[in-house]
Amino acid sequence: MNNVTFKVEGMHCSGCAATIQVLLERHEGVRRASASYDEREARVLYDSKTTSEKQIAAVIEKAGFRVTERSASS
Repeated sequence: MNNVTFKVEGMHCSGCAATIQVLLERHEGVRRASASYDEREARVLYDSKTTSEKQIAAVIEKAGFRVTERSASS
């Protein structure tokens, strides 16, 4: 399992964060996701055998938000 944090632009309220979280949780390979409007970020625990950081970022961007940076941690 891998952890990654994405800085996200374009969130206007906590509803935006909730939308991102639900979309990420539905993405195959994501084990846990949380998004914060206040911190303007999304944190994801995922299985690297099933998905990648690039694919996860695409889920966020497809919803109309912009990933400005990402940082991985173990």
